[in-house]
Amino acid sequence: MIEGKDILPFSYYKKGKPFTGSYKGMRYRIIKEGAVDEDDTDKLKVDIWPEPLCFEVTPDEKITSQRFAFTDDGYKDVVKYLNDMHEDYNI
Repeated sequence: MIEGKDILPFSYYKKGKPFTGSYKGMRYRIIKEGAVDEDDTDKLKVDIWPEPLCFEVTPDEKITSQRFAFTDDGYKDVVKYLNDMHEDYNI
């Protein structure tokens, strides 16, 4: 099971740097995504894909993306999403 400690603390993402990890055949990348317009807010973007390739060389059709609020609650939702996706993942 993926826990908050496995994906670094929420404060790390404020820097805008991506974090990548893997869990039992599922790779993932988390990054802060800036607001698109003034009515929008920052988001946490999560990409998941099957191992073994890194994000940069994985074909787009194998990557699933989801966005969450850039808040403590959104961070918790990321952890839940990663665990839910792993349960449903066909590897």
